[in-house]
Amino acid sequence: MRVTTSAIVIAAFFALLPAVSAGGAMGLPVLMCLAAVLAFRPSLLQQAVENKLIALLALLAFWGWALAASAWSAQPGYAQAGKLAALVPLGLMFAAAAGAQRNRDLTQASGVAAFAVLTALMVIEALWDMPLNRAANPEIPPGEVVRNINRGAAVVLALTWGAAASLLANDRGGWARVVLAASALLAMPLGLWANLVAFLIGLVAFAVAYSAPRFAVMSVSAGLAFWMIAAPFATPLILANQRLVDALPLSWAARVGIWDYVCARIMEQPWLGHGLDASRAVTDQIAVRGIDMSAVPLHPHSGSLQIWYETGAVGAALAAATLLAGGWAVSRAFAKNRPAAAAAAATLASLGIIANVSFGIWQEWWNATMFVAAALVAALARARA
Repeated sequence: MRVTTSAIVIAAFFALLPAVSAGGAMGLPVLMCLAAVLAFRPSLLQQAVENKLIALLALLAFWGWALAASAWSAQPGYAQAGKLAALVPLGLMFAAAAGAQRNRDLTQASGVAAFAVLTALMVIEALWDMPLNRAANPEIPPGEVVRNINRGAAVVLALTWGAAASLLANDRGGWARVVLAASALLAMPLGLWANLVAFLIGLVAFAVAYSAPRFAVMSVSAGLAFWMIAAPFATPLILANQRLVDALPLSWAARVGIWDYVCARIMEQPWLGHGLDASRAVTDQIAVRGIDMSAVPLHPHSGSLQIWYETGAVGAALAAATLLAGGWAVSRAFAKNRPAAAAAAATLASLGIIANVSFGIWQEWWNATMFVAAALVAALARARA
């Protein structure tokens, strides 16, 4: 069989992914974008658009509105808009190339291998006080080393469902269970309880989708869309119980303080928001258990609230529409493909949780991680009879 350029590029991408991700994943966007340019072919456009046109149009509308929101942003310059302008189309190109029919087997095998190697690297970091990151970055502050590990663990979680489903699709159920167990156990020594909760919710979605593919995918996408709309209104109600807030660890109490502040500011400019990347321009301080801290340290630690804060109700509505349209397209495409539906539902559920409690929604490495996860799900599609 003739080896194509796209196959070489995809294999090289997944070969490099573990080292890049274990080191903090900050190089992942560059690696993915380069792979997208080298692997994409114009002939993939029809396959990429087929049966997904409404979902793609919804995504592009949300993307375009987010870029437009730079015009009224409190954050000076257009740096974030420029990065987002390049990353979304190149991420879609990468997912299309990796999920193309001729590359699906390679993408599945490479995804499983990347998961195995990255998990091994992260286990070494967890058990021996992060020796790889400390050796590679001897002068960076300890807090940044921890952030590197957190990002690497998020990439592991993103790869989990596509890797497990690929093994199931190829009658390797025992190894699929090993993948799931390894992903769950990795969160414990690292103390990443948000990752563990996200994994458990993803596991439920994975199991339900295996029995009811369309129902599970649509339920998860509809749930995320509902929260996208409801977040600034429901969050204050959920956190109104002061005894609950007092019982939270300091890191989560800090999140509560940030969310309270952001929900209040959203209502000041509810329709258009404060502008793309405006979270970085916040200079206000809040007190959390007697400790002064930034009201918004770079981002609100909630993707839904960040979209509301920066792009307003218009952006939130477009984001919710994208989730619903994407869920509908995926649920139809994978209605009779249980492993693919399971991977899609679990990926949406687990990364949706992480996006709403941890990382900034526009962070380049996080966007690249989601596109890589989407590529693994796309590679599970079956060829038409």
